[in-house]
Parts: sequence; structure tokens; C-alpha cells
Amino acid sequence: MLNLMQMPNDDRVLTYLGFTHRKMGDASTGLAYYQKALTVNPNNLLARSYMGQGYVESGNIELASAQLTEIRTRGGRGTWAEISLRMALQNGQGYSY
Repeated sequence: MLNLMQMPNDDRVLTYLGFTHRKMGDASTGLAYYQKALTVNPNNLLARSYMGQGYVESGNIELASAQLTEIRTRGGRGTWAEISLRMALQNGQGYSY
């Protein structure tokens, strides 16, 4: 469905494509989509959170922490994006539905 969106370069579409690929086991493609989303909109806190959770899952805590800092710096303290990434850093795994 995401591939059928009329705005395929919308940062929200790119974020969910990243999430879908990451959750299906293709972390590198997922991270590439998150990066594209952030190129379009650097203030996309959800993309930053999901990217950070991907970094947690791959053991790259330093990059995950950097995304948490970016979320907070961009006004995201207390948001779901901030809380879910903080929890992922605390328990070592990303949020799962």
C-alpha cells in the first residue's frame, strides 16, 4: 500500500517504508528509508525514533543515543518518539506492535 501512495517521497511514507523493511528483517533498507525521510524533513521525530531503535537492535548504542539527543533538541521531549527510543535504549530492543 505504501508503494501506491501518490506522494512516495513524503517523509511520513518514507518513515513507514523504513519501519516495514526493518521489521521484516531488512535493517539496512529500513535505515536507508529513515535517512531519506530525514533528508526531506529533519524534524521527523518518528523517523529519528525508529532509526534509533534500529540502531539499538543492531547494537549501535552510540548512534541510537545521538538520535535520542536529536529528538530532545528538536522539541520532542515527552513525546512517544522520545519515550519509545529511551525505553529501547534501557531494555536493548526496539518497540514492537
